[in-house]
Amino acid sequence: MRRTYLTLSEEDKDYLKTLSKKRTIQAQIVDRAKILLYKSDGMTFNAIAEKLAISSATVRLCVSKYYEGGIEKALFDTQRPGRPSEITDDAKAWIINLACQRPVELGYAQELWTLNALHKHIQKHAEEAGYPRLTTITKPYIQKFLKEQDIKPFKIRYYCEKRDQDFESKMHEVLLVYKQIEMQFDENGTLIVPDDYKLTITVSYDEKPGIQAISNTAPDLRPTTENGEVYRDAEYKRLGTLSLLAGIDLLTGEAIPLVSETHKSSDFIEFLKIRDKKYPLQDTIRIILDNHSAHTSKETQRFLDTMPKGRFKFVFTPKHGSWLNMIESFFSKMTKQMLRGIRVKTKQELEERIYQYFEEVNREPVVYHWKYKMDEIEKKKCCTELWMPFSAH
Repeated sequence: MRRTYLTLSEEDKDYLKTLSKKRTIQAQIVDRAKILLYKSDGMTFNAIAEKLAISSATVRLCVSKYYEGGIEKALFDTQRPGRPSEITDDAKAWIINLACQRPVELGYAQELWTLNALHKHIQKHAEEAGYPRLTTITKPYIQKFLKEQDIKPFKIRYYCEKRDQDFESKMHEVLLVYKQIEMQFDENGTLIVPDDYKLTITVSYDEKPGIQAISNTAPDLRPTTENGEVYRDAEYKRLGTLSLLAGIDLLTGEAIPLVSETHKSSDFIEFLKIRDKKYPLQDTIRIILDNHSAHTSKETQRFLDTMPKGRFKFVFTPKHGSWLNMIESFFSKMTKQMLRGIRVKTKQELEERIYQYFEEVNREPVVYHWKYKMDEIEKKKCCTELWMPFSAH
């Protein structure tokens, strides 16, 4: 049956379009690329011949060769004089090497590749690098190839470099504390208060600075049967920020707030004073916290020196180890439940609503438990350390 159509893939079309615009290859190859493109658009042999000012026999011959052997045979008179049928492994490795370099390292101003920039660089430097086939490579091919290799030079994913040399030991100490807390409860979940030893209270503590007080410039529109969402004017007014210093008593689940304009050493000391008044003097108050400067400042140390020996015990999380601190889970929950989308008329209202949230949480306190396998920690060691007096600070 006589063929009257020609179907090209998108990649083949892109390749032929690139060839049809090049000025550095033979004119007859440019014409043949155009013939195939025009034919795929449904043009007749005579119409193509007239448009390109060539004979219809030339058009028929080009299309016939395409049916016999594909694009390569239609374009070139001899076996692959310019474009190999396959991109070699060496050429692919060169593409990967380029994609894994930063453009700035190759003399460009930009930090990350864009698909367009990488495509242009490959076409410009391919022949010089010994890969002439890549001078006509298409952007869809590059995109598909990099996806297959799981290489994404157009994106940045952030991570935290583990720079704390004592990361493992500090993590171990925090997890040991959680194991000790678990052993302060009996099988029924009741707190065991020994008669002969002082109780160790453990508080998971951190700050949440920069909580924005934002007011509306127009009233919110309530959901209706026609519009099921809250509608809010896009404009708003900033009223300032507040800092939240908070802790969770890991024995009782009590959430402990202190709202302040700042989160300096004086604010942290105020939080410690509140805890000091809360618990009996014979108890040790053990606090899990990060290495913020306010926690280790001279001002804080002077306050600790005024306390009875063993009153406070600090257990520091390693740098970039905030995920070890259970208070972070509470902050995440608070953000979703209370702070997301909050609007107030004054900073005072924001402070009041934060305290109100803590009051509501404490009506039904939840005791947090760390879910972590601690097989390497000897149970005997936990029992021994649990009731031993802790150092002052």
